[in-house]
Amino acid sequence: MISDRKRGTQTVMALCQCLAVTAVFWLWFFLGHSRPYPEPVLHRYFIYNDFVLLGLILSSRLFHAVIGLQAPTFEEATRRSVGQLRTVLFYFLLAVLASDASSISWLFPLSFVPLLYVTLFATNRFFPPFFARLTFGSDWRQRVILIGPRAKARQVKRWLDHNCYLGLTVSGLLTDEAEDGDDDSLPILGRPGDLENHLNSPGVITVVVVELTLGDGLMLRYTNVCEERGVRLLVVADVDRAFGQPLTVFEDGGMTFLGLREEPLQDPVNRFFKRSLDIAVSLPVVFFILPLLALCTWIFQRFQSPGPLLYLQLREGVYNQPFTILKLRTMHLADGRDHSLPKSKNDPRLYPMGGFLRKSSLDEMMQFINVLRGDMSVVGPRPHLSSYNEQYRRVFQRAYVRSFVKPGVTGLAQVRGYRGNAATPQEVVGRMQSDIEYLENWSFWLDCWIILRTALLVVVPPKTAI
Repeated sequence: MISDRKRGTQTVMALCQCLAVTAVFWLWFFLGHSRPYPEPVLHRYFIYNDFVLLGLILSSRLFHAVIGLQAPTFEEATRRSVGQLRTVLFYFLLAVLASDASSISWLFPLSFVPLLYVTLFATNRFFPPFFARLTFGSDWRQRVILIGPRAKARQVKRWLDHNCYLGLTVSGLLTDEAEDGDDDSLPILGRPGDLENHLNSPGVITVVVVELTLGDGLMLRYTNVCEERGVRLLVVADVDRAFGQPLTVFEDGGMTFLGLREEPLQDPVNRFFKRSLDIAVSLPVVFFILPLLALCTWIFQRFQSPGPLLYLQLREGVYNQPFTILKLRTMHLADGRDHSLPKSKNDPRLYPMGGFLRKSSLDEMMQFINVLRGDMSVVGPRPHLSSYNEQYRRVFQRAYVRSFVKPGVTGLAQVRGYRGNAATPQEVVGRMQSDIEYLENWSFWLDCWIILRTALLVVVPPKTAI
């Protein structure tokens, strides 16, 4: 019920915003052009208007999310308007550039931009409270009874008050807790066992159980009482509190499951696109860049640190399975120093060219061979030694979750600055959280963005590079 009201109201608001922008577009056109209006010119402006609306629709994610339903603050309205303006201008200018530029005066789009922003800001700022009153005014207000602990009921009441557009107002609370008299805004109506009596009150058409209780058959009793009286029953699904994080729900073949997270890369289609991107990026690197890079490194090694070109090391990959990672050797061969220690700036184990390779991350380029072999991906959590993984797990309990996806040459954590040694617990947590965020929110475009950001960091290494 709540989602239906929200979705419908958002759609109406977005349509009205489109109408407002269209009205302003044509008003500005008629004020800025003198009659007569040649048919080809009108035709082109109709196309431009269509592209403006296309950008507005796409920026609103098909009428959702961008235009909120609560009364937004000045900052929120500004942020939404600027986001919409960027997308609308992109499509508008695309339409202008793709057409005959001589048919439109550039004075029009340049002068229309500030007017468009004012329109977007006004609709984002003032439409929500207006539609809240229009759609669910006093005649639509419906009384709600809450059931459950007082603290959780107060949270639900605050949420309902904030989302006043839903047309729901709280009458009171049924709870087993003693009344403390501290909060007059949430009157205690009685105990949960009194529910049936209170449903006889006029205007009560919704009951909200603020805390899911699976024992004692309470939910079944609430369901039966509400269904018999024709009253809606809503339950706050707070099971994420028991698990310590939000859950996902999926159903198949009559079985309903709860999961700890979404995993887009479990979709075979997504995995196909990711693997295609891996091959498209790694093939030219392996055939055109690595031979020259390897030759130059080998020449410097002959003078600065004779020995093998590559450094091979066991790392933990997907599902913590070991694999051999390839790197250009950046350190002198074992000379009595402990080579199991983390690298640091001015590390005496690095030969001169090795220090440059490490700072610029060029020593990692050989891992594109690992990508072609399927051990790694271009983008993913960085693979660690088994001993490091265990150390990280002591700091961040869910560190092993990052192994659900293939390790990468670069990753979301790296472009956020978590490169080099994780010297503090805060850095470990930041790196692990970024890796888990990546596997939960993977998209093809996120991979592309990370690759472009990494290329920039190779050209301009961050201070954390060693």
